[in-house]
Amino acid sequence: MRVAARVLGILLVASAIVVAVVLWLGPPTLAREYVVTSEVARFAPTIGHGLIQLGGESFLLAVVIYASRRWFRVRL
Repeated sequence: MRVAARVLGILLVASAIVVAVVLWLGPPTLAREYVVTSEVARFAPTIGHGLIQLGGESFLLAVVIYASRRWFRVRL
């Protein structure tokens, strides 16, 4: 029951934040997404972006594996 109450509290807070942002900025529109200054529309991925993301994901996986084997005593 305690977990359900916490989940409900998180959902209520997240909903309040969403409502506040929509009231402040207005509802999302396609024009806002594809404006020339939009970073999403202008993004052109390169091999460098992919390699950096792969490196970051690999590092994160290595940290999780290290922590689970060292501190949590997980045996593979």
